[in-house]
Amino acid sequence: MKSKKASQRTQAIVNDPIGRTLFRLTMPMIGGIIALMAVGIVDAYFVGQLGTASLAALGFVLPIAHGVNSIGLGLGMATSVLVSRYLGEDRFDQAARQITDGRVLITLIGIALLLSLHLGIQALLRLLGASGEVLDEALRFMALWIPVIPLLLLTLTGNTILRAIGCPGKSAFLLAFLATLNACLDPLLIFGAGPLPGLGIGGAALATSIAWIVTFLLSHYILSVQEQLILKSKNTLQALRANWAELLTIGIPAIFANLMTPLAAAILTAMVARFGTTAVAGFGVSTRIESLVLLIAFALSSTLPMFIGQNIGAGKPERARIALYGAIRFTIVFQLAMWLIIAFFSRAIGSVFSSNPDVVNIISDYLWIVPASYGAHAVTILVMVSLNAIKRPKAALLTAIIRLLLLNIPIAYIGGQLYDINGLFYGFAIGNVLSAIVAWRVIKTAWAEQVDPIN
Repeated sequence: MKSKKASQRTQAIVNDPIGRTLFRLTMPMIGGIIALMAVGIVDAYFVGQLGTASLAALGFVLPIAHGVNSIGLGLGMATSVLVSRYLGEDRFDQAARQITDGRVLITLIGIALLLSLHLGIQALLRLLGASGEVLDEALRFMALWIPVIPLLLLTLTGNTILRAIGCPGKSAFLLAFLATLNACLDPLLIFGAGPLPGLGIGGAALATSIAWIVTFLLSHYILSVQEQLILKSKNTLQALRANWAELLTIGIPAIFANLMTPLAAAILTAMVARFGTTAVAGFGVSTRIESLVLLIAFALSSTLPMFIGQNIGAGKPERARIALYGAIRFTIVFQLAMWLIIAFFSRAIGSVFSSNPDVVNIISDYLWIVPASYGAHAVTILVMVSLNAIKRPKAALLTAIIRLLLLNIPIAYIGGQLYDINGLFYGFAIGNVLSAIVAWRVIKTAWAEQVDPIN
């Protein structure tokens, strides 16, 4: 079994001009990632109308949701690395086998995660600092969101697979569909309409869950019917275990590397919580906006690993190196420009999400301070996904640990102790800059050792 379309896409990726190819692959993902981020932003907008307690509850939910997403993204990254290499080597059948076997493992992981969170969610939210009415609101959200976790993971990894085979347009379409459906359901289920009762923050969770379920069905249809990448034949137990082992060799470090971000977000949320509920509400909104401001970096990070993997698989590592370094230079300049724009409109942005002047102040201060370091943050993002693409997941994990646990969090903590919440923001921004310097040194060394040992 070999897909003619897949072969044609691979030939374009490994032969067409680098800049034009990356532009063609990345542009659809900009819209797709905006759509995915819009899910959280739309939730924050509508839930913010319920009051500060509900908005703060979303702030406590956010790091947990990011943690689950990080597991899906880590597994998706591992699958993408393997599939892109196989396609570059013209081994379509093995790519389909890896995808099919991997989805069985991902389903099992999703079920285990569902059960774990169901049993421990209240304790976890308390650990983050949620209490009283805010805790009750957070629990209402999670009760309707946790059951969809297995399908959420399959959808996230399915989207990564579509990018790995050179179909970013289909991936972007699915993300846009997810966001649109969520946005349509949010006001209906949160506030009620006609015979539909208003469910408050639970309505936001239900809207998101329904959107993930329907998007999963579409994703599965594209992978299995249109792209013929999900096989009906069963694998032998020995071969299944071998494919799982190969996936987890890259996937486990990638998962932990991705988990560093929500772990840091959870720690930061707990640090911010000592400044009060309004601080948590403002911080929660700011981090959702942060994801939107970094959309170019995230879009490139979603297509660059596939480009690197397919070109290395085809024996063209120099094309992969040029693509990586060019992407880094571009994102640094772009993020500096974005900072100037977002800082100028920071107070207006805060006013969209809350009428509480204290919450608006927190949002405005954050958007003035932290986005100044997003160019550096983008460097670290691109370096980490590239390390996974060249099968150096442990180096990517080490980079994530250094960034968040040895630099960002300690410096932010010191800043918060010395200069209150703005000091915390300044500390985190400084950590981003130092982390980028470390990440650059790591990728230079890793690339020379593994991809181009002569240099």
